[in-house]
Amino acid sequence: MDKAEKIHSLFYGFERPFFKANNRFVRSATHLGGADDATGEISIDEIKRLTEIAAGGAGTLITGLAFISPESKSFKREWGLHADERINDVARLSDEVHKFGSNLIVQICHGGGQRETSVASGSISFSPSGGIHPGCDINTDPISKDGIRKITEDFAAAALRAKKGGADGVEIHAGHGFLLTQFLSPSINKRDDEYGGSLENRSRIFYEILGSVRQAVGDGFNIWFKISMAEGTENGYGPEEGTALSIGLLKSGADGINVSSGTSYSGAMNSPSILGVSAGESEAPFAGYAAEIKKHASDRQITILTGGLRSLPVMAELIYNGTCDLLALSRPFIAEPDLINRWLEEDTRPTACISCNACFKTAKYGLIECPVLRDRNEGNWDPL
Repeated sequence: MDKAEKIHSLFYGFERPFFKANNRFVRSATHLGGADDATGEISIDEIKRLTEIAAGGAGTLITGLAFISPESKSFKREWGLHADERINDVARLSDEVHKFGSNLIVQICHGGGQRETSVASGSISFSPSGGIHPGCDINTDPISKDGIRKITEDFAAAALRAKKGGADGVEIHAGHGFLLTQFLSPSINKRDDEYGGSLENRSRIFYEILGSVRQAVGDGFNIWFKISMAEGTENGYGPEEGTALSIGLLKSGADGINVSSGTSYSGAMNSPSILGVSAGESEAPFAGYAAEIKKHASDRQITILTGGLRSLPVMAELIYNGTCDLLALSRPFIAEPDLINRWLEEDTRPTACISCNACFKTAKYGLIECPVLRDRNEGNWDPL
């Protein structure tokens, strides 16, 4: 197969027993900061932004993280899937996304000790062992065993709400420093019970959540995990443990693993959103992790690669070489919501995103956008 054929294959359909996509491209989960801060209700503007990416050709969209209980909320204006009232949010969003033939995967998350101070103010925050989470300035209480049981139930209830709303699956956020990363981290998790110490114990909550969610949603509804393969800190867990956990989750019935790495507190060099990615040079830094996981995935399971994907030739080789099944991009879709259609129309230049992370700084003012390419954007999609 020559280069052009490999690139063209990215736009072919992709299919698994319970998942079918128009192409290999995924909008990776990105917190847009567009929800009502009091109720967690998704805004029309956020629905428009996501629909614009679906209209722009992405085969699958993963929403930004949605909190599963009031104490699990991490950010201002974060979407909530903590109450049955929010089922209608999923329905509104899935209806719009599905009009363009795209899949909708809802990311659900518990922040644990990783919370903005303004969000945590006046409420109790929890983490595996209590104390102050790295990079945050709020104190947390240790989670009791009853609290762990509640967390597994909250994940299951949120996943069922996503299913009732018409989503095609959920992605459980287990990376980037949020609660499940905190359990996996030997530097944060200092518990001396069955949830601390060995890798088996630090991983226990992952398997309990998977079992609880599967029982709630049944078979045929996708359950993906987003995993930071390495914590990226001196005393944190490394890729051997992140990989072992991912393989274990697949063997226990997870439908997919979304491969990422690093945390919000691991520094710029080990951040999930790596600065200064250059097309054809520093792309796909987590590809090696994905390739190892894919070796252990069945033909019914999906390996998704996130991080530093910028050009079609690189992505085509990743698929051709069997590194992963799907290709997830975040910042490029903030810069160019219609990126996939541009590529499909044979303007195959790499994404215009320069990986500067300026987009994330706009969250303090409202819905996240790319300030560098603001004048090039076509404006909010208005399907409603």
